[in-house]
This record gives sequence, C-alpha cells and structure tokens, in this order.
Amino acid sequence: MNILGISFGKRMGNTDILVKQALYGAREAAPDAEIRFVNTVNMNIGRCRGCGACSRTLEKGGDNDCVFKDDFQKLEEEVRWADCIILGAPVYVLQPCGQFKDFVDRFSCRHDYSAITWVLDKRRSGEMPGDPDAFPMERLKKRYISYISVGGAVTNNWVSMGNATLHLFGFPPMMKVIGNYRANKMGTTANPILDAELMANIKEMGRQTAEAYGKKDENIKWFGEEGVCPVCHNNLLTVNGTTTVECPVCGIEGKLSVEGDKVHVTFSKEQQERARGTFKGLREHTTEIQSFGGICMPKIMANKEYLDREMDKFRKFEI
Repeated sequence: MNILGISFGKRMGNTDILVKQALYGAREAAPDAEIRFVNTVNMNIGRCRGCGACSRTLEKGGDNDCVFKDDFQKLEEEVRWADCIILGAPVYVLQPCGQFKDFVDRFSCRHDYSAITWVLDKRRSGEMPGDPDAFPMERLKKRYISYISVGGAVTNNWVSMGNATLHLFGFPPMMKVIGNYRANKMGTTANPILDAELMANIKEMGRQTAEAYGKKDENIKWFGEEGVCPVCHNNLLTVNGTTTVECPVCGIEGKLSVEGDKVHVTFSKEQQERARGTFKGLREHTTEIQSFGGICMPKIMANKEYLDREMDKFRKFEI
C-alpha cells in the first residue's frame, strides 16, 4: 500500500503538522506501507489556461497530458502513485489557498473517471482513434482520501467553505472519502501540538484512512461530523425559496422540513447515487459537456460573418 500526505501550507506550519500526525496514525494501521509526504508551498503550479489541449489529445487517440510543464506533473505523479491520501490545506479567506485550486483545475480534467471511460469505450467501438489498452489505467484505480481544513478563525463562518472546497479534488477520479476534519481556531490554539484532543483525532483519522484500503464502501466507517449531506458530510445548502434544497458540493437535491426550530433535510437514495463523486453523477456531466458542440457549432456557423466582424473590435480593443 502507498500512502501520501499532501500539505498546501507553509513548511512546519499547522497544516504540515496535522498532515504528518495523520500519517503517524496511518503508519500504525499499516506498518508495511510506503509513506511519502509532500509540501507544495515552493512548487510552481500554474493555473489552468483553458486551452483544451488535454481534451483534444485524448479525443485524437493520445494521453491527455497537460501541455504546460511545471511542478504540476510532479505532484500529479505522487497522486497517481498513492493508494491512500491525507490532504490538508490552510484557509485564509473562506476557502483553501489558491495553489490548491490551481492544482485541482488541471488535475480534474485529466482524471475524470466518466470522461476517460467514455473515450475508452469510443476507442473500443472504433468511433475514436487510439488503443484503449495503451491508456495508463492506474489513473482509474480506487483511492481513499481524508481532508484536513486548517483555519485560524474561531468564528466558523470565516472558514465555512474549507472542507467543502477540498472535496473538489477527489470527486472527478471517484476517490472514496473517509473523513473531513475542520481544524479551526488555530489563532488561539497557538500550535496544534498543544491541543491533545485535536492531535488524537487527526491521528485516528489517518488510521482509519489506511484501514479503509481495499474495503467495500459499505464496510467503511465515516470519520468526523455527520453533516447535513449524507454523501460529503458538509453543512452547506443552496436554497431557492422552496422546500427543495441542494448540496452545492455533491449537486444532489433534498427535501427540507422544519419542526419547531429544527431543520431537517432528507436526501433520497436515488439522489445520493447521482452525487458528483459517483459514476452516475459524473456521467451526467460528461453527457452535458459532449452536447455542447452540437449546440454551439451551428450557432457559430450561422453567424460567422457577424461574429468575425464583432470579434474584430474586441481584438482591437479601445476605450
């Protein structure tokens, strides 16, 4: 088993300490595992530029490597190596630091389980070029992950989107999430080592992450708060003025009811089975994306002269 710890925080800062503590727990559960730790703070990971080269290469029969070469590839290779992952990131303004999101934007499109298998099925049927047996299938292996959101604020709403945003990393490749941990109040804790309960909980989360390896999902115990959403276990909801609400992380609908001052949200089994991190949920998105060409290209061709004329003034932009 290969276990990877990733810290997006400063070296030997709170995030580093907590990720390493989780790895100590993982070591106790899996003494024979190979364990690696990566701190990303000095890595050069540029943002996704939306060039589409990775998707086009995949559809033309190749691998969908990112054409921009920096330290993204180093971190991506570590993730591909791993079976179990502990990922921690600091929260400065509501969400994890920007470097995390830059990595996710470039990682997700290359490891989307539904998009990759959709292309491989097309290759097997002869509808697309490329040898399906030559594709690096380790991208699709089952991985297990836990998240640590690290914030200084005692006021929880200043770090409210920390754990929720971390889930963006794991759902495209359908990683099995073992636990969430919101390590807030670092501004008054001073150092996580001084909080014995925090350190014990983080160590236990690392242990349970390693212990989950190879188990069926139904036999894996969730670590952390249950949360409103039964899939991602976060407490965020999107409301639209009706009793139908949505988990913005998982994209699933639930029914809200109120009893006294208590709010209850029920998510059906059908909805849970189409969450973003499931094959069904990802395939919905793949189908939507694949429909864009058939909708947009006729519009572009029908308005080509008009678009060429109008685009020219944007190319020569003057105020």
